Amino acid sequence: MEFDKQKQRAEELTNLLNKYNYEYYILNNSSVSDQEYDALMEELMNLEQARPDLKSRLSPTSRVGGGVSNGFKKITHSRMMLSLGDVFNKDELYDFNARISKELNQDEVRYMAEVKIDGLAMSLVYRNGELVYGATRGDGNVGEDVTNNLLTIPSIPTHIPDKRDIEVRGEVYMSKPVFEMLNKQREKEGLPLLANCRNAAAGSIRQLDSKIAASRKLSAFWYYLVNGEELGFKYHSDCLDYLKKLGFVTNPERKVVKGLNGIMDYVDEYFQKRPNLDYDIDGLVFKVDNLASQDDLGYTMKTPRWAIAYKFPPTQVVTKLEDIIITVGRTGRVTPNAILSPVRVAGSLISRATLNNEDFIKNLDIRIGDYVYLHKAGDVIPEVCGVDKSRRNKDSVEYQFPDECPICHTKLVKSESEIQARCPNENCPSRNINKLIYFASDYGMDIKGLGDNLIEQLFNEGFLTNFDDFYHLKDHETDIMMLDGVGKKTCEAIFSAIESSKKNTLEMLLAGLGIPLVGKKTAQILAKHYLNLDRLISTSIDELASLQDIGLKTANVIYDYFHNTSNLEIIEKLRQDGVNFNCLTINTNQKDNFFKGKRFVLTGSLASYSRDEITKILENLGAKSSSSVSKQTSLVIVGSEPGSKFNKAQQLGIPIMEEEELIEKLNEINKEEN
Repeated sequence: MEFDKQKQRAEELTNLLNKYNYEYYILNNSSVSDQEYDALMEELMNLEQARPDLKSRLSPTSRVGGGVSNGFKKITHSRMMLSLGDVFNKDELYDFNARISKELNQDEVRYMAEVKIDGLAMSLVYRNGELVYGATRGDGNVGEDVTNNLLTIPSIPTHIPDKRDIEVRGEVYMSKPVFEMLNKQREKEGLPLLANCRNAAAGSIRQLDSKIAASRKLSAFWYYLVNGEELGFKYHSDCLDYLKKLGFVTNPERKVVKGLNGIMDYVDEYFQKRPNLDYDIDGLVFKVDNLASQDDLGYTMKTPRWAIAYKFPPTQVVTKLEDIIITVGRTGRVTPNAILSPVRVAGSLISRATLNNEDFIKNLDIRIGDYVYLHKAGDVIPEVCGVDKSRRNKDSVEYQFPDECPICHTKLVKSESEIQARCPNENCPSRNINKLIYFASDYGMDIKGLGDNLIEQLFNEGFLTNFDDFYHLKDHETDIMMLDGVGKKTCEAIFSAIESSKKNTLEMLLAGLGIPLVGKKTAQILAKHYLNLDRLISTSIDELASLQDIGLKTANVIYDYFHNTSNLEIIEKLRQDGVNFNCLTINTNQKDNFFKGKRFVLTGSLASYSRDEITKILENLGAKSSSSVSKQTSLVIVGSEPGSKFNKAQQLGIPIMEEEELIEKLNEINKEEN
């Protein structure tokens, strides 16, 4: 009987605390005092401590944190979390509206206008009315499961009255008053100050100890019901109203506006209101409100075509230019950088900013010792944008851009078509270090644990000079462990990450090689079209140039890269090291494709894939592999020197597919995906 009473009381306390959270955070009208709420919370915590079996995963006591995670597991989003395209002036907003109006054939399009919270994008998934998990955006496809930390945000509902599968997206942020309070507290304790609200929110949500996340007092706004149309809604604005009814905090500053005039009025209104909001916004968002129209307009690879983010003109400050230093990137590009007296810009402490190129310095007549105007381009990248010449020292001298590389002292070059000088020395240490850093970064092979400084140390020690050297670092384990800050556990983690990188996708390898003009998007296009690095290497300039979004200039650069003897030698070494050269990420979630449901048999040797690799690809597409040919076989795939299975397939009249046709079919599937 005692068991039943304790269980019943735990349920009563849970229901009451959830009710009071809803009143306080959603309705802004609490029916109990803080003291009464705290007493109920303490009672439930004591009860759960005495009886751990009564504590559920979504208990209100999770709001105070306390669990320490070993790390965050990966979550693959059911639908890609795209970022928004940015515009920076009213002319670009005019162009956006003109395009939408033309494509929808509407004179006055209906938009939902919202403020753009400067926080961390997040997704919540509910099933049967219960929160299953919350995840960060990550790279758009795969994020991190941060559910435990999200539970410390009291406004996030753990249960909702709608029992259907629902995904909600929004922004976790730190309010200005909380940010100021925490920094005052940290200053008293002698701790480093938090840089700005956004970084503080992002850092808090990724704490392994949820008690730390709870102490940061985060908030959240929810602005997107992912499956709204499937749930029966016509307008995005209706979805937001429904989210509020379900118990989610939606931003009250939103407004349905009509056409260009409505957009411009909203911009003017919130340009004035921005400083008075108690949270940071870095712009405004305009979304086509009709969900069917959103589907008609569609998406690019990275952004929805039915929405745009208008970024506010950046905040500008004045500070002293102490020095100009030159850096040399992986492609040899030489970039001047301003060393500044530290100054806070849009919430961040800035002591360094880009000066772009030699012409930029000349046009603004920037000199060492000047007081310069500084802003954040796009509210993100620190950039010098002018000089206060009234404060210039009369003894200042015009800055002379160097004519040789500051690292290897090779004479710099710059063609008429280039705006930046380059170091042409392929063996320039700075270029090579930056190539290695890029290869290991999340832009390339994403080898965790290999930071910029460590890679530079390994280069200077002679352990790391080319890409293939990453896969032989274990040979230097004893010496590496003697470097500052590198212990046995660090080494083991790095070696494990290096070994795992051998299985990375072809597109990651292509991006990591640092081929000029080949970023992530181009690498993805190449990987999905050619499916295999050897096929890409042997292709022609004309075929490369015919691919969507490649063009002749990029095609020439790619062709030249793969016809450079030194590059081919490194690629061959990577092959010998066991690095994957095949595209194994064909659209495995596609509902319908040529191979789905077919039973296939392989015979002979394929040039592009091993038997295991092609079997895995086809099985992921829904086909079934068989070792023998029978009347139930749908397809026989034939390579060079086929065996008796080929003859039997001919006798039974079973369709035969050669490797060239197989590659064509796989390419068609990838095109349909795009």
